[in-house]
Amino acid sequence: MDTNTESGVDRGSCLLLRYASQNSLDESSQKHIPRPSSKEKPPYRNSNHAHRAFDVMKIMRKQNLLCDVRLVADSVEVPAHKMVLAACSPYFHAMFTSFEESKQERIVLQGIDPQALQLLIDYVYSSEVHVTEENVQVLLPAANLLQLTDVRDACCDFLQAQLHPTNCLGIRAFADLHGCIDLLSSSETYIEQHFPEVVECEEFLTLSHSQVSKLICSDHLTVPSEEKVFECVISWVNHALENRQSHLAELMEHVRFPLLPQDYLVQRVEEEPLLKASLKCKDYLIEALKYHLLKGEQKAHFKTPRTKPRQPVGLPKDESLVTNGELEKAEVVDLPSECAVGNSGFVEVLLVVGGQAPKAIRSVECYDFSTETWSSVAEMPGRRCRAGLVVLGGRVY
Repeated sequence: MDTNTESGVDRGSCLLLRYASQNSLDESSQKHIPRPSSKEKPPYRNSNHAHRAFDVMKIMRKQNLLCDVRLVADSVEVPAHKMVLAACSPYFHAMFTSFEESKQERIVLQGIDPQALQLLIDYVYSSEVHVTEENVQVLLPAANLLQLTDVRDACCDFLQAQLHPTNCLGIRAFADLHGCIDLLSSSETYIEQHFPEVVECEEFLTLSHSQVSKLICSDHLTVPSEEKVFECVISWVNHALENRQSHLAELMEHVRFPLLPQDYLVQRVEEEPLLKASLKCKDYLIEALKYHLLKGEQKAHFKTPRTKPRQPVGLPKDESLVTNGELEKAEVVDLPSECAVGNSGFVEVLLVVGGQAPKAIRSVECYDFSTETWSSVAEMPGRRCRAGLVVLGGRVY
């Protein structure tokens, strides 16, 4: 009897303790114990979730599961999901939310290459597309149409990396046609920097007269001498003489004849049969010869669009001057004639010694900063270009 009582008490005590412990756990679980030093834990985020979801949707599209639209280009039909297309392309977003195509299950797309459509829909689901020489010319216009700007930019980057003297004119025209501003700018810069090579290629001879005019009027052409510009115009006109001779004077207006050597003007330009038949071209020749008769400061005051030296892209826009023995930076002053190669500054003057136009020359010209004028000083006994100068004891060596 006692034993059973004791056992009952023990069992009751265990139950009470267990019950009390359970209640304590429940109460403690409902209490928020502040932790002053701890920060609020951010929500769980699975960085692979979207990628996995698109992988599944890609498989579903290939199996034609839950596809609610078929895109048609020529004879090719591509199944897809409207929601996925609308999420990735503003073009499809507008189509499926604002136009009658939202209710259609089969949509014919005009003006898009079938191969490009297939590649772009694959890109929507996979975020990958392989741009090649074979597909870039159909892929870029299609990406433009469907407003897949990432693919369009990838095509532009690919074409920019392919720029070469043999294709840069075609790439420029392609970029202009499809409104690729960055590619257009890059190709134009490339053409200016590789002008001598570009004009030797077949593409140059196929340009229109307005395209040639726009090209050779640029101040940024990189040319060893103006002779290259003159010769390319003659070659272009002779390529289709009957149709192009009427544009000769318009093009020669952009050739900077005064910058040509005098002997080249007399022996080559004056003897060119095409120029002999054009009064306007003769005027340009006379202007150049007159320019060569001028000296020093007279040339500085003889200014026409054809006496302005070209400034190729990439050349420095400042020069170093030696002033009182210290090296300082100064703004480049437009020279009246030849482009200076060696120069040295005193306290208030800048000397331009020798140079190349295109042969080495003897002239020495002085710019006075106080009066902002140029003047000629004694010439050197010998021709020099790319010379180094030093000022010592008030003399220039």
